[in-house]
Amino acid sequence: MDYRKLGLKCGIEIHQQLDTRRKLFCACAPRLSKGKAGINIRRRLRPVAGETGAMDRAALHEFLRSLEFEYKFYPEESCLVEADEEPPRPLDSEALDIALTVSRMLKCEVPDEIHVMRKHVLDGSNTTGFQRTALVGMHGEVETGSGRVGIANVALEEESCQIVERRDGLSVYGLDRLGIPLVEIGTEPDIRSPEHAKEVAAKIGMILRSTGKVKRGIGTIRQDINISIRDGARVEIKGAQELRLIPEYVEKEVMRQRNLIEIREELKKKGFRGMKPEIREVTELFRESESRIVKGRKVFGMRIPELAGMLKRNLTPTRTLGNELANYVRVKSGARGFIHSDEDLGRYGFEREFSGLRKKLNAGKNDCAAIVVGEEEMCRAALEALAERVNMLLEGVPEETRKALENGDSEYMRPLPGAARMYPETDVLPVRVRGERIKEIDRNLPELLEEKAKRYMKEYSLNAELSSQLVRSGMWRVFERAVRIGAEPKFAAGFLTASLSQVPGNVVESVGEEKLAELISSGKGLGKEALLEAVAKLGKNRERSVKDVLGESLSDEDIRKAVREILKDRRILESRRPEKAAMGEVMRKLRGKAAGSVVMRIVLEELGKKGEN
Repeated sequence: MDYRKLGLKCGIEIHQQLDTRRKLFCACAPRLSKGKAGINIRRRLRPVAGETGAMDRAALHEFLRSLEFEYKFYPEESCLVEADEEPPRPLDSEALDIALTVSRMLKCEVPDEIHVMRKHVLDGSNTTGFQRTALVGMHGEVETGSGRVGIANVALEEESCQIVERRDGLSVYGLDRLGIPLVEIGTEPDIRSPEHAKEVAAKIGMILRSTGKVKRGIGTIRQDINISIRDGARVEIKGAQELRLIPEYVEKEVMRQRNLIEIREELKKKGFRGMKPEIREVTELFRESESRIVKGRKVFGMRIPELAGMLKRNLTPTRTLGNELANYVRVKSGARGFIHSDEDLGRYGFEREFSGLRKKLNAGKNDCAAIVVGEEEMCRAALEALAERVNMLLEGVPEETRKALENGDSEYMRPLPGAARMYPETDVLPVRVRGERIKEIDRNLPELLEEKAKRYMKEYSLNAELSSQLVRSGMWRVFERAVRIGAEPKFAAGFLTASLSQVPGNVVESVGEEKLAELISSGKGLGKEALLEAVAKLGKNRERSVKDVLGESLSDEDIRKAVREILKDRRILESRRPEKAAMGEVMRKLRGKAAGSVVMRIVLEELGKKGEN
């Protein structure tokens, strides 16, 4: 597709959790809990007017769904601030400094005062019904291979609750994630193509990681993508987790908008002017059906004028117009969807019933017929939502927020929020950002990871691939600390990128950067296997020192001496499996002071030498 000709406008919002000592508005631990919830809290949320005096349409949409919310309270990771039972504490200074650093790295202007605002969110992801956010940078830029991309704003925000489960009108959230500090970076709509969107996200992600002050791992960073084309509308795709899928989200949304515009033009040519939902109960028509879908349940039907054949039309390679309408119906009414005459009715066993349905609804050859099954109130709400979404086809592309799916497609979530959702936070005082604070930040801006990789190649003679792996892995801080206290650079880099990848992340985290660096520099002469064994021991017991653990380890040369001594016994050499017999004797002799994989390697090497002799 020629994206310039299509008038593509695309911008990205990146949300990145910060690695701080406390949460943004309280002293709780900023982490996901590994324990059990102490108590559960139940709430309902309702909208109020924003600063403009109007009520936000997205907040109103969520309120009309009449959902109830349950919150799990974790003693170490949540307090009365997260429960919305006491006011927030002052804005965390460490988090603010990190956000200001990011702003300056993106060449942003910084306001003289940082004001916290409330942003309406009524999906239950915050107990207050709003998210606290503060603008910390604006009018910045980032350079890419395809040109400059403007940075509209950088905000410091509190992370939302994490969804635990949804069931029958109840959403269950955990309060442990609520309040973890994060930065939100929004670009201008300067992105020119799907691949350019990926490049921009990768570049900003690299800048964030260069601070050394952001969390890593699944769920700690996510992207929202804003997309529109000429004659289309701005659509926000929320929650793109994987960098590799960003081009696909952009490409498929462009396809979807193009096809919706084409459908709009076709309907106008047909003279379609919209529809009023004429809903009829048609349970009697399905009384004799053997299908479990309708057995003992009420059925309601509706005619959809002028759409015959269109509901099976693809908007993207994996999504039809029928899917699009059904998704809207599910979100608006809670119904599982609807069945329509453009489908393969044979799989439901409804060919005969739909023939009678068309007659009852006075559906002509150009019309569709649709049914919803269930309680009357829900069925009527579903068919009204269906008619509402059909009428939106005359707009072409409605402005909305959509959820990113794992196949690179998206589905409807809610209307696009507007300016009415913002109003001042009266419980948190503004923070004056004095010139000296910004000068200090400017003097100490971190080295970009891409520059760091080039420096490692020059300073430590690392090859390009190893340097790149080291900075991408996030282990560069351990590497620099280890080299500073005496580690051999190439060995340290190789161990941190290749060998350490065999150890579970939680074990490495438990050991900590300081002990890892000390282990690599102090363990000279030990093989990689012995060092991995030492990492495992340190991970099991945080109280143990590196010196203590290394005192239990032996060098390759020490192990080799022990192996040679054992192999002097001819009974071992003449046994059916000499390597197994020797291995057992050596391990007994060394009493756990060497990794089994190291011992076996040396046993095989020494047996090979004896065979050559």
